[in-house]
Amino acid sequence: MKTLNLKTAIICLVLVVLGLNSKAQGYGEIRGIIKNSTDLEPVPFATVKILQGNLLIGGTQTDIEGRYKYKPLDPGTYDMVIMEPGHQTQPVNKIKVIPNEATYVDVKLSANTFSTIEVTAKAVDYTKTGADNNMYTMKSVDATELMQMAGSSRGDIKGTLVSLTSDVIETNGEVHFRGTRGDATGYFVDGVRTLGPSNVPGMCIENLTVFSGGVPAMYGDVMGGVIIITTKSYFSGIRAKNMRNIAYNEKIADKKRVEKAKKDTENRLKEIEEEKLKEKVN
Repeated sequence: MKTLNLKTAIICLVLVVLGLNSKAQGYGEIRGIIKNSTDLEPVPFATVKILQGNLLIGGTQTDIEGRYKYKPLDPGTYDMVIMEPGHQTQPVNKIKVIPNEATYVDVKLSANTFSTIEVTAKAVDYTKTGADNNMYTMKSVDATELMQMAGSSRGDIKGTLVSLTSDVIETNGEVHFRGTRGDATGYFVDGVRTLGPSNVPGMCIENLTVFSGGVPAMYGDVMGGVIIITTKSYFSGIRAKNMRNIAYNEKIADKKRVEKAKKDTENRLKEIEEEKLKEKVN
């Protein structure tokens, strides 16, 4: 019975000594969370490699919540590389590991995107052909640009044409293209040729296009220029409303992303403090 007690005492003493040596050794660890930089969602099953210099110390993998942990590590400075097929490889350098402490390293990965592809073709000498297909001089503005131009909202289309291109001048209420007569100008409103645009309010115009030279044959025999007006329709209002809704939703989404990132950071700092406190108590 005494022998058994002596053996038990020796075993306990050995265990205590080993425990003290382990405590004195002071191993550390690296832990953290890997998330997507865009939506701050966890990145599961990402490979985490721990290096010291060019030497691979070890590695691990994130769980379904994007969390990882690697230990034990001798105190010192380490590098880390995170790899995941759907994201760009992210290195993290100069991670300091201290004895008996966990070093938290949270990393945000950028999603893979298509890189720019350069296509190199064999150079050839340019030879000008007898006819140039691009012989039109054209300018076009949409409703938004038109409303920003002086006078257009009051229906002063002629004044708008003068400010739109230097090829147009207005004399006695007539529009002249490059010195041609006033009646040499063609006006088309929603595809129908008219005598002039004076009866079309600027607020009703969806698009204004001006051909001041090289008029396409589809507009007939025009000696001056061609003015093409497309008026707004029911669908124009719907399209404008949809664009405003999209812009508003994008603004709200950006605001939510910023708020989520801020809240996520606050929660993460609180979580780290709680983990450290729990480990000290244990």
